[in-house]
Amino acid sequence: MSKVIEAEYLAKERVLKLAQPLDEIADHERVHVVIEQRQPAERNDWPKVGENAGCELARAVREAFGRDEIAV
Repeated sequence: MSKVIEAEYLAKERVLKLAQPLDEIADHERVHVVIEQRQPAERNDWPKVGENAGCELARAVREAFGRDEIAV
C-alpha cells in the first residue's frame, strides 16, 4: 500500500507529526517513509504596489491594528 500524507518534522524530538492518523497502520508497526520537502507556494494572487503605496498600506495596518513594530 502507498499513501501520501502531510507531516511536520520536529527536529529536537526526532519525530514526524502527521497531519492525519494512519487508520490502516497498527500501533508500533514499522513503515517505509519517503521524504519530499515541500516548498511554500508563491503568492502570485497578491496585487503589486509601488513603494509609496506600500508605505501607505503598512501605515494603515499599523494604525488599524496597533502594530507599532511594523516598519514604514
